[in-house]
Amino acid sequence: MRITRAIVIEPGTAGRRKLKEGLEKAGLGVSAVAGWEEAEGRAQLVVLGPTVERPAQVARAVRERLPQALLLAAQETPGKASFAEGILPLPVSAKDLRVRLPELVKLRTLSRARRSASAPEPVRAPGEALLDPLTQFYAFAHFKDFVFVEVKRSRRHGLPLALALVAFDPLEVQADRELREQLHGGLALAIRRSLRDTDYPVQYSADRVLLLLPHTDLAGAHTVARRVCERVARSSLTFDDKVIRPTVSVGLAALAPGRELSFSDLIRQAQSSLESARSAGGNRVEMLAETPGLELEIEGT
Repeated sequence: MRITRAIVIEPGTAGRRKLKEGLEKAGLGVSAVAGWEEAEGRAQLVVLGPTVERPAQVARAVRERLPQALLLAAQETPGKASFAEGILPLPVSAKDLRVRLPELVKLRTLSRARRSASAPEPVRAPGEALLDPLTQFYAFAHFKDFVFVEVKRSRRHGLPLALALVAFDPLEVQADRELREQLHGGLALAIRRSLRDTDYPVQYSADRVLLLLPHTDLAGAHTVARRVCERVARSSLTFDDKVIRPTVSVGLAALAPGRELSFSDLIRQAQSSLESARSAGGNRVEMLAETPGLELEIEGT
């Protein structure tokens, strides 16, 4: 499904106008209303503004009338919205939205296909989030089945596939919650702007993002990883009157046609590559070849 039209539901006049303008800059046709009862026409995307009262109830009404529409909750701070299929960070970034919408549609399609096939939903512990609150990437605990299947499919059909593990290099300051939110929010934006429609970003752990790159060889994965490093390296933020210029390192692992590597093999290789990149000073992309006695280093950024 290609998203071309959206409905904004936001009681506040100023907030409604800003949401509408942000979505229009992303190339969408937008109608904006104060309440769901005023909404007319059809749309593939519905955005609930931050001041909507009883948003869960409104979300149910949205799904009854527009069951195929993607539902997002607009929020100024990172967090969860169990009634929606994703968060729309405020202020709206048109570039980020253009990249993220196809990703969200793709993930929802995958989830619905799994349910229609009667596949069991992942069991989540109480309080375990579907989305990471800082990056809004899917948590690995929820998405791991799909990752495993992609690796098996690539191996069975002789297709290339690559993994990348991304992590911040050590900072000169101790990161508190506010700084971590800024850092991970910026990293998420850099990653989304660097990926292609066929790539998947997943929050692998609290401090590492896993990039699943189907139909991608080592050279292609290196290109993607360098874009992420370069975008982060160009950023800066102020914390405790200090200007911080964060950098990330990326460890790569690739499944070449004919190789019998499992996901566990690939993730161990990517972790070793990441540790090597950070030990070499950071702001690097590296991969250590699996073949004994052979080491391949990819020049860092």
